[in-house]
Amino acid sequence: VKDTVKQFGRLDILVNNAGEFMAKPLVETTEEEVDRLFALNAKGPYFAMQEAAKTIAEGGRIVNISTDGTHLGFSGATVYLGSKGALEQFTKGLAHELAPRGVTVNTVSPGFTETGMMAEPFRTVGIQMSPLKRIGLPKDIADVVAFVVSEEARWLTGQNLHAGGGVVM
Repeated sequence: VKDTVKQFGRLDILVNNAGEFMAKPLVETTEEEVDRLFALNAKGPYFAMQEAAKTIAEGGRIVNISTDGTHLGFSGATVYLGSKGALEQFTKGLAHELAPRGVTVNTVSPGFTETGMMAEPFRTVGIQMSPLKRIGLPKDIADVVAFVVSEEARWLTGQNLHAGGGVVM
């Protein structure tokens, strides 16, 4: 955030897109793994938003990337889903806090998407669960994010937009 402001003189948009997935049973999960996932998926974005809030332009946009999985629940993905659920709650609180400056804060929750994070069994499940019978592409998600940061989305704040081909409705 500081580097962006230094180079461009202001910050208009922050997209918290970093994330790590982990699927592991409760009894096998270590404290270090919980700390790592929450640090990357929740704590890092929180402090990025804190820094952005100091300088973001009037009418700026903040978008947090979560997952449709927080609304479905999957065995073995509890830590991942918990960390993304925290991010969704940050969106709601900060939407209220930053609204007086015209800053909108929203979440985009991709469903099953062709990325390096998705193992083959999830791909098959995703195709079966989607009414559109396909897996999302990174461009599908990028297009939703591009809309959310546009002027046309000025009336959206505190929302979680599910971009998962209808898996979550």
